[in-house]
Amino acid sequence: MPSFLEANTRRGLEATAEALFPGNDYGAPDHRDTELVARTLTYLDALPGPQRRLIQSLFALVELGAPLLGLGASRFSSLSAPAREAGIRRLRRSRFLPYRLVGDALKATLTLLYMSHPKALAHIGAYSVCERPADPFRIPVRAGALERGAP
Repeated sequence: MPSFLEANTRRGLEATAEALFPGNDYGAPDHRDTELVARTLTYLDALPGPQRRLIQSLFALVELGAPLLGLGASRFSSLSAPAREAGIRRLRRSRFLPYRLVGDALKATLTLLYMSHPKALAHIGAYSVCERPADPFRIPVRAGALERGAP
């Protein structure tokens, strides 16, 4: 049985991931395609206790503190995805520094994990200039890409 913090971390994480990386018509992978929630929880499990609890607290704060953050009158996860996205955008451009920090921390944490997925990397056309046999993610290699005049 998950603790109070773990349960609210998960709800806040799922709601934030859906708001920031929704399904779309332009072909970018969404939060489901990149397994963002599961991969974030795995990442949290690998962190030392203090850092893990700090990030868990961030997602629990947005879930439970939505009324205090001006995001809505109830839990963050009960809002529609567009309302959640708009709320995070408001936090990120707030004149009140603590709100901006919360919004930017949410975006930065999930962007880090979203952009580390092979589907997201493929969508932006990421490539490596050399083979990396120890790397579990296979990224296309463009040998000579750093040479003058290379495409």
